[in-house]
Amino acid sequence: MKSWKWGAAALLALMAAACNEPAATTAQEQQAQPEPAQTLALTCEAFANLTGASLTATYGAENITTQTLPGPEGESYTATVLFPSDPMRTLEIVWADPDAQLHPASISVSQAASIWIGAHDLSIGDTIADVEDANGRPFQLWGFGWDYGGWVSDWKGGAFAPASRCHTRVRFDPRTDPGIGASGDGEFSSNEPAIRAADPVVSELGVMFGAE
Repeated sequence: MKSWKWGAAALLALMAAACNEPAATTAQEQQAQPEPAQTLALTCEAFANLTGASLTATYGAENITTQTLPGPEGESYTATVLFPSDPMRTLEIVWADPDAQLHPASISVSQAASIWIGAHDLSIGDTIADVEDANGRPFQLWGFGWDYGGWVSDWKGGAFAPASRCHTRVRFDPRTDPGIGASGDGEFSSNEPAIRAADPVVSELGVMFGAE
């Protein structure tokens, strides 16, 4: 009787070990999986050497499309769109030579959920005060309410000023009625009361390559 009890106990121990082993292995496998990226770098340095081939090699052809998109003043343009079905990772690339796809002209994001982050942690939804602080000084932008409204026109030598043939591009959208004092095709300083009263936030950001 005693030997039977020991045999049963041993059998139960083996069964318990067998049940626990897959769970432990699964936990180890989960731990070995890389964490998904929380942010993606949208900087001059990250895209300086981008080509169509390198984009495909990095992200896969299945995640890339070519689209004709609406532009300002009724015009349209062709862009390569990365992750078109994923608003968190969607990225738009315009090439200096669309056929060769060897040199990017501009790269941008405009989705509110975007996890792409620019230089100095610039991101969609940042306030104009946030961007002014990151730039280290006030900057100029076009007034709101027209096709080029809200785009930064001059970083005034701040941290986002052009360098190495590349500069940061930012567009703001007002969250309140900008009124006539912050609208139109004139340039305004980021710290003007009328601009601040419009409560603008970053609605589009990216980088542009070209001559300094």
